[in-house]
Amino acid sequence: MDLEALAALATAGGAALVSAAGTDLWEAVRSRIARLTSRGDGEAERVTLQRLDRTAAELESNDTDSDGVVRSRGRLQNEWTVRLSDALDAADGPERNELADYLRELAAAVAQLGPAAAGGTATAGDGGFAAAGDVTIRAEHGGYAAGVQNFGDAPANPTQPGQSGP
Repeated sequence: MDLEALAALATAGGAALVSAAGTDLWEAVRSRIARLTSRGDGEAERVTLQRLDRTAAELESNDTDSDGVVRSRGRLQNEWTVRLSDALDAADGPERNELADYLRELAAAVAQLGPAAAGGTATAGDGGFAAAGDVTIRAEHGGYAAGVQNFGDAPANPTQPGQSGP
């Protein structure tokens, strides 16, 4: 595996690992990452488990502060990217392949959890509603439904209702 592929895999693995914290995947991820990166060294595995626990605790402690979560996620993703890159570099062929395969599996599993697990965040003020993902608003049986989409600058030439284009 070339250096570029290893770097990309470590980056994807770092992001997926941080995203897995706080999900149903976490305990399995925690155990397997510690085992695969320690390469049979019991003390290294114990230290890695402690680091993983600190990672999860830090992300959990920031869960009400969206700015804090974004900063923590970015820093922790960088830290784990470096650790995973070092582990991939240090591993020999079969060990490297096992770790690489697991990082691919982890990234795929986290992607299936959806945008919120992958680090997407949404916030709303008092009386607001926010979602990281798809939202459907529907009125039935004579009810009312409303929604507002707030985003950057309005399109330069928006279409009028009932028209298909400029």
